[in-house]
Amino acid sequence: MATTTTTRQLPRIVRDMTRTELPAELDPLIDHYAAVTEDRDELLWQWLYYVFPGFRLSSVADEHAETARKTKFCFSLFMTVLDDLSERHRDKETFEQGRKIPFVSTQCDADAPGVDADALGLLEESWALTEAYLDQAPRRADFRELFEFDLRQSLNTMDYNRLVNDGPQLASPRGAELYDTHNMLLFIYVDIDLAFSPGFDRADLATLRDVTWDAQRLARIGNWITTWERELDECDYTSRVVIEAIERGVVSEAEIRDVDVPNERLASRIKDAGIEREHLLTWNETYSKLVSTEYDVDTVDLHAFVDGMRHLLEVDVKARGLK
Repeated sequence: MATTTTTRQLPRIVRDMTRTELPAELDPLIDHYAAVTEDRDELLWQWLYYVFPGFRLSSVADEHAETARKTKFCFSLFMTVLDDLSERHRDKETFEQGRKIPFVSTQCDADAPGVDADALGLLEESWALTEAYLDQAPRRADFRELFEFDLRQSLNTMDYNRLVNDGPQLASPRGAELYDTHNMLLFIYVDIDLAFSPGFDRADLATLRDVTWDAQRLARIGNWITTWERELDECDYTSRVVIEAIERGVVSEAEIRDVDVPNERLASRIKDAGIEREHLLTWNETYSKLVSTEYDVDTVDLHAFVDGMRHLLEVDVKARGLK
């Protein structure tokens, strides 16, 4: 197919992203998603598959790299559906059943009152594929409990954000920092990589997780500053950019809930307040600290992992408004 003028005008990194081809074996899952909901388009899935290698742990064995990537993809689709049920649609009933799927100690009830059976079926399929790929990981058993622990943190984040959207008076910058950061799923992506890392030494685990805290914060900042306008249009007020705008009086809670107040007007005031710039400064300070630190680890390259956050920010900034 010939390249269109629009495509040629896109930044190179975005052109690369839009040319990303997902494995054919994932087509049935993506088709199932499209049949159930139009919440997200194909570009999100291309973006995900494109960025994963950029922050893959160096400890992942080469022969397992692609399986780890597909595991992360199926897991991400599962979490995206859950997140949209909770935050976009305020569908607490389906969310509460769907969040039970990954755990053997809980069983979801498709017949519970108010449950969207189609969405629940999509969640079950995406989780089954996640499990199937994860079962191929040589060290899955070693990191299973850690994976489930980190997963619970991200599920609680979705619940918190639903509460914020139901009542923005609950929102605070500290709440966004403590809870919303887990929505980036970076700890879980690291857990998946560890399951595919036969040579990783658990003695390096504490240091890796300390770095992951800050790396996940970098990912969160990049997402906050590049998606808050779209989320404002979706009546999603969980971005720290919007939360701080409300706290500082740049906009009011009443205004953002008033359908007669154009979001473009609110967005213009938020941009003029310089909140995005402040977060980018925080990003740079955190990144500089991470890259200048010498880490006493032997089985994973933490500087390469951190550098993946720089690449992720570049992709987020240049793909702003597209995903």
